[in-house]
Amino acid sequence: MLPAYQPGTLVLGLKWLRPKVGSVVVADYQGREILKRVARVNQEGFFLLGDNATRSTDSRVYGWFAPGTIKSVIVGSIKR
Repeated sequence: MLPAYQPGTLVLGLKWLRPKVGSVVVADYQGREILKRVARVNQEGFFLLGDNATRSTDSRVYGWFAPGTIKSVIVGSIKR
């Protein structure tokens, strides 16, 4: 599957929204902002996957993301 957002796409994210399964989020991973989709949620955090499973580096490599690492939930986009 191709990524939902291509390079150069401008996205709008809201910090106050609670991520749920299916949400696309901006997460902090070791000081880098990454854009991933929430696949699973539990008490300890979020399991994030990229839309292109064969080429994505995501929770299958990074592990679970703590709630504090989620910076915003994407609510819209504009292709440039």
